[in-house]
Amino acid sequence: MRYQSSRPKRQFLAGVKCPKCETMDAIVQVRIFEPEADEYIECTQCQYIERRPDPEPIIEKNAQLDLVQSSATGTSGAVKFIP
Repeated sequence: MRYQSSRPKRQFLAGVKCPKCETMDAIVQVRIFEPEADEYIECTQCQYIERRPDPEPIIEKNAQLDLVQSSATGTSGAVKFIP
């Protein structure tokens, strides 16, 4: 059995700018396992924190956009360019 630490797992994201201070290569992805699994990003320079959005509203929004697109054009496609 593989050992699973309860400490947060931190991983730098290369080539990513902070949305707040726009510093390059300062974003860290943090995964916590206890008490409940969670994931977020934080900036090492300005301490900006952003949580991952819940997937359910995103799936619903994409489904609605698919319906609008397919009814407007009569076809459906894999590539979406949404402004």
